[in-house]
Amino acid sequence: MAESKKQRELRDKQRGLKALNSQDAEKMQAQRRAMAIWNDDDRPDSVKKYNAAKAELSRLDAQVQARIAEIKSIDTELSTIADADKREQRNKDITDKQKQLKLAEETLQRDKVTKLQAEIKALQDAQITADGGTVGTEQYAGDNDFVKDVNAKGLSLTNQPDGNSWVSGTEGGDQVPQYIYIGPETRTPLFMKEKAGQLASDYTPSTSDLDTLRRRIIQDSIKSPRGLKGLFDDLRGAGLRITQKDYDRLDTTSESFGRSLAYALQKHTKAMINDLEQNKNINPKPFFNYLQEELKTAGLGGPQVSYDEYVTKKDEADSDLNRFFMDYVGRPASEDELNKYYKELRAQEKKNAQVTTQTETDSGGTSRRVTGEGQLDEADIQQIQRKIAGKALDGSDIDIVLKGGSGAAQAVNSTLAYAKRYGVTLSNKDALKYVSASLQNNENDTKSINAKLLAISKATYSNLSDVLSESVDLDDLSANYKYTMRQILEIPENQIDVLNPTIQMALKNNGNKGAMNLTDFERALKQDPRWGDTSNARETAAKYANSILRNFGLIA
Repeated sequence: MAESKKQRELRDKQRGLKALNSQDAEKMQAQRRAMAIWNDDDRPDSVKKYNAAKAELSRLDAQVQARIAEIKSIDTELSTIADADKREQRNKDITDKQKQLKLAEETLQRDKVTKLQAEIKALQDAQITADGGTVGTEQYAGDNDFVKDVNAKGLSLTNQPDGNSWVSGTEGGDQVPQYIYIGPETRTPLFMKEKAGQLASDYTPSTSDLDTLRRRIIQDSIKSPRGLKGLFDDLRGAGLRITQKDYDRLDTTSESFGRSLAYALQKHTKAMINDLEQNKNINPKPFFNYLQEELKTAGLGGPQVSYDEYVTKKDEADSDLNRFFMDYVGRPASEDELNKYYKELRAQEKKNAQVTTQTETDSGGTSRRVTGEGQLDEADIQQIQRKIAGKALDGSDIDIVLKGGSGAAQAVNSTLAYAKRYGVTLSNKDALKYVSASLQNNENDTKSINAKLLAISKATYSNLSDVLSESVDLDDLSANYKYTMRQILEIPENQIDVLNPTIQMALKNNGNKGAMNLTDFERALKQDPRWGDTSNARETAAKYANSILRNFGLIA
């Protein structure tokens, strides 16, 4: 089937939008490269350029995202047009084949009748599948919107491994949760209400798009005599948990309201499908009636539950993490790091939410039980910040980290110094890995790192393992050797440390218990080729020569 003029126009527009997006993507990449350069420069003009580039990057990103949304909208429209064309063609084919079938039946062409019946059935099955239905599903009796929808989507209860169940249907061939919303009664003429199978309420076809139904329910509640507060009261009256803060503000964007509404809507959908399957009830109650008359009744007599959680605002969380990153990592957190931090912070705040349960006692009084720790303390918050910062450090450029002089740089330098004192060879990158892992393990100092390095030192210098400790390091044990080495080989003090090969030889002592004794060490030093170039070697040689000459009477 040839494309219509509208389809051609839509495809041309889509190609144009993709081309613009490609151009803006190149601009955004250029902005990022420039920002990476300016971010390393502390000069005022670089900071201004960085901020200007950041603003331009945000503008371009918003522009690109808007075009992507428009491209998706065009995709949907093209798909809808194509589906409509296919449906129209199938209907035409079915009509043509039904005419042929009638003629074949009249002329007693039995083979042709069988073939045409099979072809018509195949076309009808294809139509059912295209409409989101399930071929072969038993159809419910009734001609109202509710029954037609259940039949078309093949809605049924699906049990889950966790013991819960939901109403699912076919959308795109997959079983996905479905929600049905029957709104308030419409202004249908009275005589229509008496017509068999006619719903008197406003029916919304089943969907997996919960957000769309949520907006619709909110709009309908605002129009109702009891207003939005009535909806909140009904949800809380059914024992569903909406925080006091969200209730006071009638905040329909809050998570506690969203969870409660989704739960109530799912319960209503399950009740309707159950009632249709078991009782053949093709005229279920509207959502608000169900909420007030059935779900609310089910909640009465049970415990009254209030749910209160502290919610950190996104901008406050961003500011806190950026401050931590500047202090410890030496740079602001990236957008991805800020989002990960806020996600983990909110998950922990939900986990810590206080749940107050009030129940009636047998004596006529009430008992009250509170669970949950409430607002996070500073230690909880820093644990999440350390985890994000630790991941950020893992794989970072060590030179940039050390140059920044941040808390991480100090921890790396401290780790390197400690490793050197205990004779452990450690690169800057290795030290950064230790610091990164320590942060992710919620350690706020290098004690754990030091303990690991001490264990490595004891394993490396097993002959000294019973001597090495937090208070005695290799630097202490090598003091006499370094002094002797300076005196005999006449080497400056700043050129000898624990990792010096000659000092290492004395400390390891060929694996023998304890370090080398000083007499053997002095003997080893005088066998070192470097000793021959020292003044004390020359003096020793001169004294030896004079002694020989004196013994032969050649000098007095």
